[in-house]
Formats: sequence, C-alpha cells, structure tokens
Amino acid sequence: MLFQIYLSVQLGAAGLGLMQLISSVGVLAMTLGSAGVRVAAMYLTAEEYGRGRTGGVRSAVSHCMTYGLILSTVAGLLLVRLAPWLAETWIADIRAVPSLKLLGLFLPISCLTSIMTGYFTACGKIRQMVFIELGERLASVALTVFFLRCWAGSSVERACCAIFGGSAVTCAGSFFVMYGIYCADRRHFKPKPENLHMGRRLFRLCVPLAVNEYLRSGLSTLENLLIPQGLRKNGASGETAMSTYGIIHGMVFPVITFASVILYSLSDVLVPELARCRATGDRSRILYLTDRCLRLGLVFAAAVAGLLCTLAEPLGQLLYHNAEAGRYILFFAPMVLVLYLDAIVDGMHKGLGQQLHCVRYNTLTSLLDVLFLFFLLPRYGINGFLFSFIITHLINFYLSLRRLIHVTGYQIALPFTLKVPVLALAAILPIRLLGRCGPVTVVTTLLLGGMYLVLLALLLTLTNTFSSADLHWLQSLRPSRTA
Repeated sequence: MLFQIYLSVQLGAAGLGLMQLISSVGVLAMTLGSAGVRVAAMYLTAEEYGRGRTGGVRSAVSHCMTYGLILSTVAGLLLVRLAPWLAETWIADIRAVPSLKLLGLFLPISCLTSIMTGYFTACGKIRQMVFIELGERLASVALTVFFLRCWAGSSVERACCAIFGGSAVTCAGSFFVMYGIYCADRRHFKPKPENLHMGRRLFRLCVPLAVNEYLRSGLSTLENLLIPQGLRKNGASGETAMSTYGIIHGMVFPVITFASVILYSLSDVLVPELARCRATGDRSRILYLTDRCLRLGLVFAAAVAGLLCTLAEPLGQLLYHNAEAGRYILFFAPMVLVLYLDAIVDGMHKGLGQQLHCVRYNTLTSLLDVLFLFFLLPRYGINGFLFSFIITHLINFYLSLRRLIHVTGYQIALPFTLKVPVLALAAILPIRLLGRCGPVTVVTTLLLGGMYLVLLALLLTLTNTFSSADLHWLQSLRPSRTA
C-alpha cells in the first residue's frame, strides 16, 4: 500500500493508468500461460496429502510444472512477439512495448512460482511461504525504487520497466528458494503409487479452470481497455481519460481491497481443507466451515466497509492529496461487503470442485460488464462504469452464493446478516459527524478510525453478534499438515 502511494507520486495519475493497462495485458498473458495450473497444483496436492500418498504429491507437482512450463513459454514468446502491436492497438501507447516484452520474458518463471505457492499452501507450509513472499515483496520494492531513482528519471516508459523489472527479478529469486525447499521435501517422499491417472486428473481440473480464467481474464482485460477508450468517446482528452482510470484503478482500488489480503489468504487455505473434506465425505465439517467463514467474513467486511466510509475523504487527502480519490473511496466502500465475501465464496467453490459453475457465472457477468461499458461509457462517462461495476458484481455474488448454499446445504441466518451492516452504519454516523469538526491530519484520522473500531466492537459485543467463541476459533486457526 505504501509502495502504491510512492508510485502515485512518481508516475502521476496518467502514469498509473498506463501501468495498470500494461499490468492488465500481462495478467491476461499469465492467465493464458498458466491455464488454472496453480489451483490444480493446490487441489491435487491436497488430495494426495489427504490420502497419505506423498508419492502422489511428487507426481502432482511434476505434472503441473511440465504442463505449466510448456504453456507459459508459448504464451511468453507470443507476448514478446506481439508487444508492439498490443501497445499500439490495445493500449494505444507505444511506451508500453518494453514493459510488455519484459513481462513475456519472465512469464514462465512467474507460472512456476505460482505452482510452488500452490504446493506450499496445500502442504500447510504457510509460514515458510509467508517469509519467502515477504522477502520477495521487500526486495521488489527496494529494487524498483533503485531503478526508478538511478535509471528511469522522468521517463514514464522507463518507470514502467523499472516497476515490472523489479517485480520479475525478485519473483525469480522467490521461485528458486521455494523449489529448493520442495526438492528437500521430495527426498522424504515415498515411491509413486500405481494408477494415479495424474495426467487425466490434471486436465479434468485445468480445462474448466482454464476456460474460466481465460474468459474472465480476457473479458477483464477488455473491460480495462474499454474504460479509457469509452471516456475519450465521452469527450475527455486522452490524458484526462488515463488520469481518471489511474485514480480508480491505481489509487482507489488498492485502498478498498487492502484488507482483503486476509480473506484471500483464508480462501487459499480453504481450498485444500475443503478438498480433503470432500475427498473423505466429511459433510459436517464442510457445513461448519461454511457457517464460520461466512459469518465472520461478513463481520470483517462490514468493519472494513464502515472504516472506509468513515475515513474516505481523509484517506484521499493524506494518501494521494487528491479529493477525487476520496470521493471514489466513499462510493466504493459499501461494495466491500460483496467483494470480500465473494473472495471467501470463490475459495470454497474451488475446494468443493465447483469450477464449472464458476465458469458460467464469471462468463455471464463479465459479458454483461463488457456490454455495459461498451454502450454506457460513451454516453454517461464514468457514471456508466460505476453502474456497471455495481450491477455485475452483485449478480456474480448472488449466483455464486446461491450455488454454495445448494452444494453445502447451508442456511443463511437472515437476522444476523441484516444486523451486522446495521451495526456498522450505527457506528459510522457519529464518527463521520465528529470528523467534520476538525482539520484533516494523520493523528485525527487515526483517532477517528480507532474510535469507529472501538464503537463497532462494543456494539457487536453487546448484541452478541461477535462472541468469545468466535474469537477463540479465530485464535485457534492453524494451517493443517497431514504429512
């Protein structure tokens, strides 16, 4: 988050917009080169661990790495070859060419790193993975800052290369560390059992995952490219359109999704856990996890949404010195309830083998998003984008949640579901009124945020919405190891 703020100062809103568009094309290439192999590696490894077959883990990782290396190499070479055309036609900025070529060269190593993270997650090596990823992030920031200060200068083209280059180099270092740990683990694995049919199982998983990710990433990239183009058609200049896009995607979204890293981590842990439960037929455990995660996920999402509503304008001023960013943070804050819970539901679907249904829902809502942006942006400008974002995310969450309820048999506690947002709103109103009485400073912002959290915690406790049993359960969470 701090690094994103630094980049916003170095690149400006328009530079952030260009960086986000390059990143969007890079994500599409990474998706084409990985084709669901990370989730497949996590799922297959968890299944083999759940059955006590460490030799099967060796087979799962080997198949996934071979599959991922071939696809990612092809995708990387295509990205390098097509970089000039993509920059001119898709991004409409030739300065993106060097960054796209750099992403293509490092794409295979990025794919292999994602497979290793799937293995580490499935095996319960969460702490080791956290330390490795933390080291990677810190090294990436340090290397990028060095490139920006000593090489990039005032060139946006070089600045983008510095950002993606720093990330790529440290990602390679992270892979070699994780692969070394995996090789050490592999020495203790038992021989591979017969008749695992690992190739068939891999393709059975990867085909629906790949279709889902191809469609979703392709449509997401198209959405991102349509936004600045649609704003231009609405009358904005190229620089203004890129700046607006940069404010929303480069400033606002990092703020509203900042706390979601906790839920995405929980989602990653849920995939192997639910896969093991599904493999052993433990439906009571599946229902228990569904109830706990959705209830506490709602409490967490409501707390974050309320905090963003309370501090929206101060955050825009203090982080970016941009009042427009504060207004957009306030607008998107209520959507945190949907975005955060959707992260948990998505993880559950992957663990329960519901990938095909995710393909249908994501394809439908992404197609709707593209259609909305294509027709609404030229006429209504940024309001068309805001409308599209809300409607499509609500539809996707509704369909995903309905499927989860059908699969698990879970029944939503409606009084609890309604009470949590009401309590958050009750805590927001007095703190927002109090915040208007004084100047915007770091100290007052921290005080207001602390007062909101204390008031919300008091309301949740007094109404027994968040109990001591919930706290004990959270404290007892540990990544399970079955080997």
